[in-house]
Amino acid sequence: MDIIWLIYNPRSRTADEALVGEIEAAFAQAGQPVARRIELGDGDLPSVSELTDAGVTMLAALSGDGSISALASALDGWKGALLVLPGGTMNLLSRALHGDAPVLDIVARVIAGQGRRQTVPTIEHDGEHEVITAYTGIVAGPTAAWGEVREDLRKGDLAALGQDAVNAVSATFQAPGVGLKDMGERYPALFLEPGEGVVQVSAVIVENPGHLLAHGWAWLMGDFRTGPFETLAPAPEISLYSSGTQLELLVDGEQVEAGEPATFRAGRSALHFVATLEGESQSS
Repeated sequence: MDIIWLIYNPRSRTADEALVGEIEAAFAQAGQPVARRIELGDGDLPSVSELTDAGVTMLAALSGDGSISALASALDGWKGALLVLPGGTMNLLSRALHGDAPVLDIVARVIAGQGRRQTVPTIEHDGEHEVITAYTGIVAGPTAAWGEVREDLRKGDLAALGQDAVNAVSATFQAPGVGLKDMGERYPALFLEPGEGVVQVSAVIVENPGHLLAHGWAWLMGDFRTGPFETLAPAPEISLYSSGTQLELLVDGEQVEAGEPATFRAGRSALHFVATLEGESQSS
């Protein structure tokens, strides 16, 4: 029987106390009660040694991609499995592991024995002090203004959201742009996604006001990938550049700066995740 801990982000609009209680009740009714509940921001993230010493075999995390990414990086090397539950704005990693299933449906699948352990593809970048790992994707380009939009979405601040989104669109698409090293063409932004042994690259396209509006709407709806884009050739490793000395990034939704040219390579997580989508396990 699994020893389960639950970690959640109380700042998220979708991770309220009522939902957390329902998750705990579902596991308890199945004879697998949650042994401990942890609030993000209430202290340090649980460490590998802490989880190991407590005999934890599954850590359920109800949060968004940014918090999940930080947690997964902190648990690199842990022998248990991370159950990602959608509790943020975009929930791209949850979608990859479970599809668009809501939280309690995912929990029900796990209780029914439909979950499996697997590692996931990642993107790695050698930062100034540490290796930066992306589990869902990286937006490269003049993206700093989107940090405000992200916070508005997280807080549910609709009053600020509209104007901040307009400002972000303007800042993004009036900037010089970003390109692949050794290629002359530049784009307003590039989106990098983890693939099996490759970095997948999508280029944002803005050729008319309609495209601009489409991208703004895509961001407001929580998935920038639905705006107009062009698929570029994937590669095991790519290098990006822009016109400045620093390249602005959103790594799993969190703002990061990188020196130029910035190199990104395909990787794979050491940590195992619980997946409930039909398909073969990709454990390694």
